[in-house]
Formats: sequence, structure tokens, C-alpha cells
Amino acid sequence: MALDIDQAHHITETVQHSFALFFNIVLLYLIKSYSTFGVKLYKYLLTIDALLDLSLAAVGFLAQPLALGGDGYLILTLNGFFAGHSPALDSLLYTMFLFIMHTNILWIPVQFIYRYRLLCKDDNQSKRINVLIVVATAAYSLLALVIIAWVCEYREELQPFGQNVFRLNKWPQHKNGRHQFVFGCLVTEIRGIPYMTLWAITATASIFIVVWCERKIARHFRQLGRPTHDTTQKMHKEFHRALLAMAICPLITATIPVYYFIFCFIFQLSIGWLSAMVTSMLSLITVFNPLTTVICFRCYRQNAIRLLTCGTLCRNVVKPTSSLEMTPASLELSLPSEPQQASGGSLNQHDGAEVDQNTIRPMALE
Repeated sequence: MALDIDQAHHITETVQHSFALFFNIVLLYLIKSYSTFGVKLYKYLLTIDALLDLSLAAVGFLAQPLALGGDGYLILTLNGFFAGHSPALDSLLYTMFLFIMHTNILWIPVQFIYRYRLLCKDDNQSKRINVLIVVATAAYSLLALVIIAWVCEYREELQPFGQNVFRLNKWPQHKNGRHQFVFGCLVTEIRGIPYMTLWAITATASIFIVVWCERKIARHFRQLGRPTHDTTQKMHKEFHRALLAMAICPLITATIPVYYFIFCFIFQLSIGWLSAMVTSMLSLITVFNPLTTVICFRCYRQNAIRLLTCGTLCRNVVKPTSSLEMTPASLELSLPSEPQQASGGSLNQHDGAEVDQNTIRPMALE
């Protein structure tokens, strides 16, 4: 029996978020247990990254959000295990998912600004600026939460338009109780303009901030010359690669859906399978980020390989026996070199003389 688009989306989201939960839990364990001295400068940033991805994967696993566009409307609904029970629960889950997603995207430029100030500025003279950055980030996140909660409010008058969008996208509705309640807005109304503007500004501005900080840091290192400590240089290079990789995937997966839906609204397009693919791209962030962190940092990569191969390595270890009765083979390995030079004799004889068993057994046990 062929899978329809609804079932394919549900299975894809379940698999992606399951892998994301596992990878981020492993990453948190590696950060806590195997962070070297150099990585500890960025340990808190990596921990916050992993916690954000873990939270997004957990909410996404339960909710499995879906966004469809058509007829000038942006329709938001859920396709997960906890979907379709009540409008209030669906609204809460979708608000949580979008807010964590927005915080994850907003955290990317904040990391680059922190790294720029850590490497290029004096910490003693920039405490006020750091506090200002934290306050501005919190205020912007609070504004995003208000707008997202406003858009995700359940409205009864929106349900007929949601059914029309489902029909245009050839998407089944009321399937197994999922996506029974729809949220969203008309893009040109007062709810839609701030929401789309918020996502467009966040994604686009993050790209410019990342590029600007990277140019400043590269210029600073060119003026500074080669660092005196090779370990410090390697550590900064590792974090540089990890930070760029963790920025590219979220920014791409956050920017493409925004401009895709804007494009659909302008030209009145409705393509169901493409909408499912675009919304599923958001789940790749929580899978890609922990894998990138483990691969880029040598201390995490080595210990992750060691954990994965632990069963194979443990099978090659010879465990000492606790029994006092030693086999002839173990006695032969435990005897010193003099008895091994005797030929034609047994293990208990040396140059024709019998060796006392009470002297052999302590040697073997040692």
C-alpha cells in the first residue's frame, strides 16, 4: 500500500526528531565529560546550542508542525502524536515550537558577536556592551513570542479557509485526528505582516551579522599574526569550523521557508509535497548541529568513536581470574624467564628439581 503525503510527512518527522533526541543527548554527555581546557572557553555556548536543539527536537517529536500556503493564507497545523486533542493544546505546542525555532535562529548571530568580542575586544572594557547584547536579545525574543502567540491563536472563523487550503494542496484533513485544528492568518492582515516580517528580518539579518563578524575576526588574526600557542590556534580553528557549519544549516533552512511562502502568496501557488518538504527542512537543524559539533571538535570526535567501539574494545581485554586454581596455560604465562629455559621438563620442574607449588601460585596471582 502506497503512503500518502500525510503519512510520509509523519514518518519522516518521527525519524528525524528521534535521531535528533539521541544525538543531542550524546553531545551533552560529551560536553560535560570530555571538554578539554581549550574548548571550555566555548563550553557554555555549545551547551546552550545542544539544549536548544534538544528542546526543539522534543517539542517537534510531539507536535510535528506543518505549514501550508494557498489562496493568500498561511495555515499552521500539527501532524504529531499529540495533535487534534484540543485547540488549546495544539496552539500551545505550535507556539512553543515556533518560539524555540526562532530562539535557535536568533542564537546564531549572538554566538558570532560573542566570539568576535572574545577574540578582538578587551573583556574588562566590554561588560556593559555584553549586558546590552543580552538585554536586546531577550527583548527581541519576547517580542517574537508575543507575535507568534498572536498568530497561533485559535480562531473559529479561520477553519473554513483552512479546509480550502488543504484542498488546494491536496492534503487530507482530519486524518487519524491529526491536523484537525488549523491556525494561521491571511498574509496581508495585521497578524500576517508582523509574523512574516519577523522571520524575514531574523533570518536575513543573521546572515549579514555572521558575515560581518567573520570578516572582522579574519582581519584581526591577519594583523595579529601567527599565535604563539599552537593549541590555542587549533582550538579557535575547530570552533570556527563548527560555528560556521552550525550557522549555515539553520540559516538556510529558516530562510528558504520564509521566502518560499512569500513567493507562493504573491503568485497564488499551492504545492502540497513541496510544502511538506520545506517544513521538514526545519527538523534537519536538530540533527545536523550535534553531528557537526562532534565532527569538528577533536576531543568530542575521539571520545565519540571510543564510545561507539566500546563493545569491540572490551572484548579484546583479558580479564584476570579471581579463582585460586590456575590452569597450566596461565601458569606458563605467569612464570619468570628461568623456568621457560628448561627443556623436556614439566611446569613444576627446573633443572631436575621440583618447584614448590606454594611459590608458583603467588607469582601467578601477582
